[in-house]
Amino acid sequence: MATNHPTEDAIIIGIDFGTTYSGVAWAYSREPNDIAIVTSWEAELNHCSDKEKAPTQLLYDSNNDTTWGYSIPADEDALKWFKLLLLKRGDIPADVATSEQLSNARHLQEATGKQPVEIIACFLRKLWNHGIESIKRSIGTELLNKSKFHVVVTLPAIWPPYAQRYMKKAASLSGILDARPCGATTIRFVSEPEAAALATIQDLSKRSTIKPDDTIIVCDAGGGTVVRALCGGVFLDENFLNLIKSKVPRGAWDQVSKAAEKRFLNDGWEHGIKPQFANQQRTWLVDLPDACNDAPRKVKRRRAFELTSDEILSVFSPIVDKIVSLVRRQYDAIERKYSQHPKHIILVGGFGRCRYLFDRLQTEFDSSVLQAQGSKPWTAICRGAVVHELSKQNLSVDIGVRVEARIARMSYGVTNSSVFDDFKHLQTDKYWSKKEQRYKAMNQMTWFLKEVTNRTSQGRSSH
Repeated sequence: MATNHPTEDAIIIGIDFGTTYSGVAWAYSREPNDIAIVTSWEAELNHCSDKEKAPTQLLYDSNNDTTWGYSIPADEDALKWFKLLLLKRGDIPADVATSEQLSNARHLQEATGKQPVEIIACFLRKLWNHGIESIKRSIGTELLNKSKFHVVVTLPAIWPPYAQRYMKKAASLSGILDARPCGATTIRFVSEPEAAALATIQDLSKRSTIKPDDTIIVCDAGGGTVVRALCGGVFLDENFLNLIKSKVPRGAWDQVSKAAEKRFLNDGWEHGIKPQFANQQRTWLVDLPDACNDAPRKVKRRRAFELTSDEILSVFSPIVDKIVSLVRRQYDAIERKYSQHPKHIILVGGFGRCRYLFDRLQTEFDSSVLQAQGSKPWTAICRGAVVHELSKQNLSVDIGVRVEARIARMSYGVTNSSVFDDFKHLQTDKYWSKKEQRYKAMNQMTWFLKEVTNRTSQGRSSH
């Protein structure tokens, strides 16, 4: 594939606005194969400043000033999960709509007196400003100021069109589309699964085992959701905390502050047991918070706590079982359609780095399960957003993949009236047109695109 030589300086910026974590990736148009990830967040907790993503969280104080991401004090009740508030209640899966997380988000959103679009715009402004400052440090003020911005924001594939309109409004309110001397900023939207697939296939494109017509499942296991189900990493954290609470003396955990609880989860779980667990037969040690004692007798309990592998397995299993079930549906659908199983199952997303999830999928399915090391699974969506724009502009020879067609999830058309035909139309739709002086049929549909029709990337439709 021949590449275009850029005639202008441009920065391609991919934004993964996630339910629990958000990330930014970028590339300079004259160095398209060097996709960088924004880090260096302001952080209250250990080990978080150089993370590849920041928590999708906001805190409004009494003066309506905001703190965001890792910089929110650990003892504060931050607004989370507000991404899902953009959806109408009827468009949210039942288990998500009734979840404690979404209920808390609605309560805190109402307390701010702000609409979801305003809250999302506020968070995007914080994320955007941090991202631009990071890019400026990398390339300098002069090059930044003369480079146009091409922004790609990822959205869940299942989101309806109105949610995309709201996101564009939020992007505009956030300042992303503010006028710049070097030219207008462009913005596109791409689905999260497509972005994840683009990044993943680019990572694999040089391997001889990946060939044309191979069928691949990309499992985006995020922090909050996997496809439409509540089975992300945040529920793993809740399960672990509930396990600890069940093992300490009654009332002991009541003495632990929110800040101490968050530090405990961050140090002992997030950067301790969680990334290491693969159902090894061993014991796991955690250091309990200082305040976790037998309050009535004021007797300090042993701070080092032993957990068995079976106990940790009880934390992972309910979540991983759900993910295996979701992958099974896709796996079986591919086998029915192509009469062969998919060649690879590729894990992306924050929870996609889980060793135990990898082992379970490898045991459950005949396909090869691939799990990149390091940050690649977690950054796949924001990197894929950049790859999407590079592909659109044909800027990189190393992309390795181009989206040629998509499957329509819905049918699109308009209602109209047509000349009445006794063999085609219902009598109830028949009416007399005074203007045309003939019978016509009302409420007829002209379809531009039908469900499960392939829509090519050039805009044509084909069955």
